[in-house]
Amino acid sequence: MSPSKFQYRLKEELRRILSGIVEYEARDPIIRAAFPTVMEVKLSPDNRYATVYVAVGAADVDKTAVMEAFQRDRGFFRSQLASQLTLRHIPALEFRLDESVERSIRFDSLLHGDASDDAPAA
Repeated sequence: MSPSKFQYRLKEELRRILSGIVEYEARDPIIRAAFPTVMEVKLSPDNRYATVYVAVGAADVDKTAVMEAFQRDRGFFRSQLASQLTLRHIPALEFRLDESVERSIRFDSLLHGDASDDAPAA
């Protein structure tokens, strides 16, 4: 079953609003230091649960600690969503680390031969 137009628009609206909240309203120093970016939001079929994929921009932060901070602050993010959306049910949030950007950079470097350390000696 393909997602409805409403669900597609809701996902994009959640991503847009959460991006603003993460960038401008999050007060947790661990989150602010990580320079996170909301990459994608996936909704359950009944729109009650949302999985939020977050990429960490800073290279020198503990990603596990950042994700724990997101999980700890999910109530804050959900309440901020409730103040900006007019929905009967605000989705419960689960945050996951999105490593797709890092994987694509690593894959690109392997394709272009930049990773000479990874190549076996001949």
